[in-house]
Amino acid sequence: MNNSRLKTRRFIFFFMVITQYCFGQAFDTSKYLIKADSSGAASHFFRSDNTWLGADGAAAIDLGNDKLLWLFSDSFIGNDATKSRTNAVMIRNSIAIQDGFTIDKEPPRFIWNTADHAPRDFFYEPGKTWYWTGHGTMVKDKLLVFLMKVKAVKTGLGFEVCGWTAVLVANPHADPLQWKMKYINGTETFGLIAGSAAVLKDDRFIYAYGAVEPATHEVYLLRWNIDKVYRGDIKQPDWWIDGQWRKRTTKAPIPEPLFIGGTEFSVHFDNAIKKFVQVQSYGFGEAKIGIRLADSIQGKWSDPYMVYTPNYKGARQPFMYAAKAHPELKGNGIYITYNVNSFDFNEVLSNQSLYYPRFMLLNIQLK
Repeated sequence: MNNSRLKTRRFIFFFMVITQYCFGQAFDTSKYLIKADSSGAASHFFRSDNTWLGADGAAAIDLGNDKLLWLFSDSFIGNDATKSRTNAVMIRNSIAIQDGFTIDKEPPRFIWNTADHAPRDFFYEPGKTWYWTGHGTMVKDKLLVFLMKVKAVKTGLGFEVCGWTAVLVANPHADPLQWKMKYINGTETFGLIAGSAAVLKDDRFIYAYGAVEPATHEVYLLRWNIDKVYRGDIKQPDWWIDGQWRKRTTKAPIPEPLFIGGTEFSVHFDNAIKKFVQVQSYGFGEAKIGIRLADSIQGKWSDPYMVYTPNYKGARQPFMYAAKAHPELKGNGIYITYNVNSFDFNEVLSNQSLYYPRFMLLNIQLK
């Protein structure tokens, strides 16, 4: 395995760590019954493949036709049936296709590029940058996926998120290895990595949350006309600024963000409580999972409320990140995935309980 990749991967937690500034209103715990449980969650779901040996992140997109697309970033790909990571290669991203919306049946089919007769990133363009996956959505009969563009640097953490790209897939119901993919360079968004977090839609617009990189993590919301996106036009998004949608043509003055968040998180509308729910990781190392609530996709968002602390037993130097909800999955509550890594990369290679996305189940009800 490439040592420079191991070094880069070792510091990925800095990329995901967030700071808890409060921009919203207090979370009113008197209104809700909140229960988090991991005892029945199918954490084995991503562990059945002999060659796909774990990955960062886990974003899901409903493709229709009873299919679910999973997006992953740095992924271990092995070459034998031993399920050992020691001799595996690490590619920058991979995907999986799941039949149905339950996690107690057949596992998904994991897919990466094998055009060069060796494992390679599924989303790939030649050059010195690479892609980590964000989120996406169906746009009529096409698929839109947002990607984070990353480059190696000689300072700091050894890598830097330097922009974003979108991929428009013309035939998303075909075998992914036969997808017709159009890569669209991201427009100027003044450091905001559009689509690194949740992507939603309504009848008229595609909405994409993103955080400012590197490292400051102010969160903003963009939108595009759905017909323009369908044609591959993602120029000149509207920004939600000061309570209204407007164009932003200059970096300064810097508008107030929705909140200080993370590079990766989820947002969905919860029918049980009639609120938008934002899910993300909080803290450093043995972190927690928290939620925010809002009446609309734009906010105003509540302050965060911690709902779950994972069990880190068996990991010597763990850190957790990339918590996201997956309302597409069927269950008695909202399934959430998160990643547990290690500060010691040798532990990641030897400890098979690490680096696979884990599940927990969150139930939120009105009192």
